[in-house]
Amino acid sequence: MKKKIFSLSIITVLIVFSANAQFGKSLKSIGKSVSNAAGSVAGDLALDAAVNTLSANIVVWMDNNNTVSADDSPYTTRLASIVGEKYVNVDGLALYYKVYENPEFNILALPDGYIRVYSGLLDALEDDDEILALIATQIGHIASKDARGNLLKAAGKDQANNAAAAQLEKLLSLSGEKLGTFVNELIQVPYTEEQNEAADKYAATLLKKNDKSTDALVSILTKLGELEANDAEAAQSEDINATISPAYKYNKVNANNTLRASLVENY
Repeated sequence: MKKKIFSLSIITVLIVFSANAQFGKSLKSIGKSVSNAAGSVAGDLALDAAVNTLSANIVVWMDNNNTVSADDSPYTTRLASIVGEKYVNVDGLALYYKVYENPEFNILALPDGYIRVYSGLLDALEDDDEILALIATQIGHIASKDARGNLLKAAGKDQANNAAAAQLEKLLSLSGEKLGTFVNELIQVPYTEEQNEAADKYAATLLKKNDKSTDALVSILTKLGELEANDAEAAQSEDINATISPAYKYNKVNANNTLRASLVENY
């Protein structure tokens, strides 16, 4: 009988020891996961901080190196009227608008809610609803962090790692001509087809939410699609009189407008 009790005791000890060993491994595994998660969170926070600071530096550079319309200018007044109160804070995202007096047909979106509209776009479009539709797509690019992603693309790094944050930290030291070179690269980074589709869906939803139809969005995308096609022909033409439209740079970043117009009709 004593031998049996002794054997049972040994088995019990072995089971407890084995369980503790497994539990210890689990604790180590959990600890490693928590450590990795903490490192990932810290990396993301550092990346976000670097992106936000660089974005602010870029906006300051752009505003200093473009002619910004005065607060009481017809351009600024018109843009303020178009935006109204409903598009200065969207889904908790604060938006900051200015007009650049530049004949190009263009509009730029940067992280942190900065939107810059070129006077050439305001001159080209008589329909305020079409301008609002384009603004809505740019809000979509900011809200979905496409603008942030393009900044990281221009920096030559992926979106979520410490190396990207380190690279952005280096870019924070740029100024003058070097910063200008980076800005010019940034504003030419094209949105992908998926990004544009998501931005259009966001814009359609936002417009409807504010009692606007998507007709103006379809209309302006159709017009841009025609310019896009004409510019493609002009670029391939040997005719010295062939000209590129003022919307050329805009369409290089925001392409496939004819297809996009057809998709919006189904949203």
